[in-house]
Amino acid sequence: MMPRGPFKIAVIQRFLPSQSRGGVGYFTHGLCNALEKRGHTITVFSQDTAPGDALYRTVVLASGRPLLGYQSAPFMFPHHVAKQDFSEYDLLHAQGDDHLIRRSLRPPLVRTLHGSAFMEAIHNGLRLRSVKRFLMHLYFYGCELVSDMRADVVVVVSRHTGRYYPRVHAVIPNGVDIDEFCHQRGEKSENPSILFVGELNSRKRGRLLLSVFRERVRAALPNVELWLVCPEMAEGDGIRWFGSVDPGKLARLYQEAWVFCLPSSYEGFGRPYIEAMAAGTPVVATRNPGADEVLDNGAYALIVPDAELGEELCSLLSLADLRREYSERGSERAKAYSWEKVAGQYEDIYQRLLQQRAAK
Repeated sequence: MMPRGPFKIAVIQRFLPSQSRGGVGYFTHGLCNALEKRGHTITVFSQDTAPGDALYRTVVLASGRPLLGYQSAPFMFPHHVAKQDFSEYDLLHAQGDDHLIRRSLRPPLVRTLHGSAFMEAIHNGLRLRSVKRFLMHLYFYGCELVSDMRADVVVVVSRHTGRYYPRVHAVIPNGVDIDEFCHQRGEKSENPSILFVGELNSRKRGRLLLSVFRERVRAALPNVELWLVCPEMAEGDGIRWFGSVDPGKLARLYQEAWVFCLPSSYEGFGRPYIEAMAAGTPVVATRNPGADEVLDNGAYALIVPDAELGEELCSLLSLADLRREYSERGSERAKAYSWEKVAGQYEDIYQRLLQQRAAK
């Protein structure tokens, strides 16, 4: 008889929102909660404990200590994963760190690739002149290639991501809790405001936005504010630094900002674009694969060259009708990335995989 579900699923994800702010951790948290609501039983194997609103259970594996200037967890965690007994589960869904698991000791495995570590090596290593980051991401890319060849089903979050792997079976985007970002939308801030979420010194290029704000935007619009949600502190006229914030606070910042700007050089997907659009806030991006795909080459937001970033920000901040137009376009676009739709696509993947196994 073909399996119909619900299924008992083990998910491999090294970091979760309780400790880490990475987008992949939020993806895992949201997907696992959505799958639990659909009747499946989910256990996440992680180095982090579960967030307070988790519906799933976690098995916490050992965290790492500093090793050669980095935490050892990225290198040791796969060894901890490989020692686990997954025999009680119907299938595995790995977000990473699965490359050392012996095939004979695991159920069917779905691997999601959230971007390319090769591109991370270029944009977060080579372009930032960090040899350590460059070599680290190249190592991770090798691990991804091994995972790609060994998984039963390989899913990528965007068409562009699929270019870097030999085997891709499906493209399923990241999901976003639409209600969390659009619920009780309040008034926009009194002064014009630009929100940035990311890091200043990375492929997110917050440093570029900071420079453009100081030299171009603030000069043209003296009362404009730049809101920074990032680990690196920044100060100056019109700059408000929030550091790290909880999800509720982040949603409010998205809702209250006049414009969201993420001038990344590379995004495998671009989750913050969806979050901003779900909150009804117009988006300004620079060209990168994630922005092109999520924003449909500028159909739902502004995608601008680096040299025109300041001019376009000033224009959008000055034109209420244009902001309203992009707000409406973006809100409609965000609906395509609801957890209900994304979880349903993964559920179909699980169903087909287990049916194929049962038929053998």
